[in-house]
Amino acid sequence: MSVLCPPTTYLPPIAKIASFSVTQLLDALTYLQSLYHPEVRGSRRKRVQVPVSNGEQNLRLRHEDDSELQAIRSDAFERSYSIRWLTTLITQLEEVSLDDLGTPESTLAYTEILVQQAASLLAICAGVAAAGMIIRNFVFGSIDGQRRVEAQLTDIPLDNNDYGSVGAQTWGGACVLAEMIVEDPERFGLDSTSHGSESRRLNVLELGAGTGLVSLVVMKLLDALPSFNHREVHVVATDFHPSVLANLRSNVDANISSTHNQMISTNSMTTHFLDWSSFSTTPRPGCLSYPFDVHAVWIRDCLRGLVRRPSDGTISPAAFHLVLPLRPTHAFESNTVESVFLQACDVDPTGDADLVILSKEYITCDAYGDYTRGQEDVEYVYYKIGWSNARL
Repeated sequence: MSVLCPPTTYLPPIAKIASFSVTQLLDALTYLQSLYHPEVRGSRRKRVQVPVSNGEQNLRLRHEDDSELQAIRSDAFERSYSIRWLTTLITQLEEVSLDDLGTPESTLAYTEILVQQAASLLAICAGVAAAGMIIRNFVFGSIDGQRRVEAQLTDIPLDNNDYGSVGAQTWGGACVLAEMIVEDPERFGLDSTSHGSESRRLNVLELGAGTGLVSLVVMKLLDALPSFNHREVHVVATDFHPSVLANLRSNVDANISSTHNQMISTNSMTTHFLDWSSFSTTPRPGCLSYPFDVHAVWIRDCLRGLVRRPSDGTISPAAFHLVLPLRPTHAFESNTVESVFLQACDVDPTGDADLVILSKEYITCDAYGDYTRGQEDVEYVYYKIGWSNARL
C-alpha cells in the first residue's frame, strides 16, 4: 500500500520552483488535483485501455486510504501551504517569456497550461473546497457526437458524520447511469414515439436522487431532443435526508434557471421529500399523485404504487432502472433485488401482472478513471424492471 504524502512533503520547495521542469510541475499539479478535487470514484466505464508511463502511476491518491486522505485534505496548514505554493508558481510562470525560456514554442504552451491548471486549483483550495464542498462539472455526450449534456453540481460533506447523508456526494453509479442515458435515450424509453400520443405528459421520477445528477441530465437531454420539442415533460427528484434534500434543491435551482422556465414552459422539474418506508401508509403529495414512465434507484412498495401500468394504447411500457455497486457494503441490496423481483422468464404469463426483472447487465469501471491500476475496478449491476405482461 502506498504512503500518502502531505503537500509540504510532496510538492517541490517553494524557493526552488523555478528549477523544476514543466513535467515535474505538471506532476505536482496532478497530485493537488487528486487531493483537493478528486473525480468521482468508479464513474468511467471501461472501453479502451490507455497505456501510461510508469512515472504517472503514483500521481492519483489511493481511495482505500480514505482516513489518511481526509486527514490531509482537512489540514488547514497543508491547505495554506498549497495555496502559497500555487500562488508562487503562478507568479513565477506569468513572468516567464519565450525569450527567457530559450526553448521551442511548445514549452510556452505547456507553461500556459500550467498557469491555467494552477489558477483553477487555487480557486478550489481557497474557495468552497476549503469548507469541504466540491463543485463538479459533468459533460456527457452521445457516441455519434450529436448530443451533449452539461451539469454543474455541488457535493457537500456528510452531515456531522451521519452516513445517512451520503447522498450529498455524487456516486459513481449516478455518473454511469447518466452517461448511458445520454448515449442511448431510446434504451430508457426516452423517445417520444415510444410513448404513444405526444399529447400525454412524460413523467420521470428519481428515487434517492442524491445530488440530482441523473434527474438533471434527463431534464436537459429531453430539452435538447427534437422529438420532445412539443411534448410536456415533468421530472421529480426525491430524497429523504434533510441536508441531502436541501443540496438537491440547490443543485436543481443552479441548473434549471428562470430563463429555462420561461423558454420551455411545458417542461418542469421539482424536488420532494420521500420516505420509502412509509410511502404505502401516508398520503401522496401532489407531485407523486400520478403514475411515472421512467424511474431511477429503488424499492418495491414504492414502485408498485408509482410505475405506470401497461395499457393497450401504450407502445412502450414504463420501466424502472436500477444501478447498484457490487461490493460487500451493498451485498444485501443486490441480493434482495433478485429475491424480491422475479426474472421475467420465470413468471406465469397467465397470472396477475407484477414487477419483474426484464434485463440484467454487469458494468465495469476503472476506479480512478486513469487506467493505471488494472486490478482496481468498480463493478455495477444494472437492472431494468417492469410489469410482467409488458415485456418488450
